[in-house]
Amino acid sequence: MSRRQDTENPSSEEPLLAPTPDMIVRIAQGLLISGRGMAVFAPDDSIRLATEGFRTLYDMQPGAQTFDSLMRHCWQTGRGPRIDTQDIDAWLTAAHLKRRSQPVREFEVDMIDGRWLWISEATLPDGWLILSVADITSVKRREFRLATDRDAAITAAETDHLTGLYNRGATMKRFQKLVERASGTHETFCAVLIDLDHFKSINDRFGHDAGDQVLVHFATSASAGLRGRDILGRVGGEEFLILMPGADMAQACAIVERLQAHVWDQRISLNGVALRYTFSAGVAQWRHSETMDQLYREADQALFAAKDAGRNLIGRAG
Repeated sequence: MSRRQDTENPSSEEPLLAPTPDMIVRIAQGLLISGRGMAVFAPDDSIRLATEGFRTLYDMQPGAQTFDSLMRHCWQTGRGPRIDTQDIDAWLTAAHLKRRSQPVREFEVDMIDGRWLWISEATLPDGWLILSVADITSVKRREFRLATDRDAAITAAETDHLTGLYNRGATMKRFQKLVERASGTHETFCAVLIDLDHFKSINDRFGHDAGDQVLVHFATSASAGLRGRDILGRVGGEEFLILMPGADMAQACAIVERLQAHVWDQRISLNGVALRYTFSAGVAQWRHSETMDQLYREADQALFAAKDAGRNLIGRAG
C-alpha cells in the first residue's frame, strides 16, 4: 500500500533531471513556435537568430542585421520601440553602455503602437546575449487606470465642489507644508484671509443660487489675478485663504489691492440686476518660529479689523 502511494505521489525531494542536449533542443523548439519574441545576439551584436514575434515587433528587415542597424531602422521609420532622440548615434552609445553591463538585465520598452514590452537580456560569459520579450500592455493599462482613479479620488477629496478651488482641508495642508518649508529655509511668505462683504444680504436679496454665482465669480477672478505660485482655497462659506510664497507684506498687499480693484470693476448679473461686490482682507507675514495656527489667527484678526473699519479694506497684522 505504501509502495503504491509512493509511486503515485513521487517525493518532492526527488531531484530534477539534469538538462540534456536533447532536452535543450526541445526547449528551444518550443520557444520558437510559441510566438514569443526572442533574439540571439553574437558578441559583435550581430543578430544570429530572431523569432517571428521579434521580427514583427521590431519591423526587422531581410538580410544581416545588427543591434545598431535594427535600432536605426526603427528610429528612421517610426516603428517598433519609441526612441525619443534627435541624435541616434548618442542614443546608441548610451544603449551600448547598458547592454551586457550585467548578467541579467530587465527593463520596460514603450512601443510606437502603444504597447508596452518587458525585455529580459541574459548575457552569457562568452558575450552572447539572449533577449526575450513579454507583452505587458494589459498590466500597464491597468496601472494607468489605477493611477488615474487614485488621482481623481485625491482631486475630488481636495476640491471644493462649488468653486473648484482647494477645500479647507487641502488648503490647510498646503499651509502647514509652507510653514514647515519656511522654518528650514527662512523664506518669507504671507497668508491672506478674505471675506466677501455683505454676502448674507446678497443671499437674502437674490437667493442662495445667486450667492453661489458670486462665490464662483470671485474664485475665477481671484485665480486669474494671482501669481502662478500662489495658493487659493475656500476655507468657509464666503471666506477664502491665499498663501503667497516669497511675498512680503508690501507685495502681498499690492496684489490684494489690484484684486480688489479688478473685482469692483466687474459686474455680475443676478436675476437681471447688475451687481458689484467687494471683499475685505487680512494680511499676515510669517515670522520665524511662528506656527500655522498663530499666523492664521493674525490674518483673521487683521481681517476683523478691516471689516470693523468699514469693509472693502485691507488689514495688516503686526
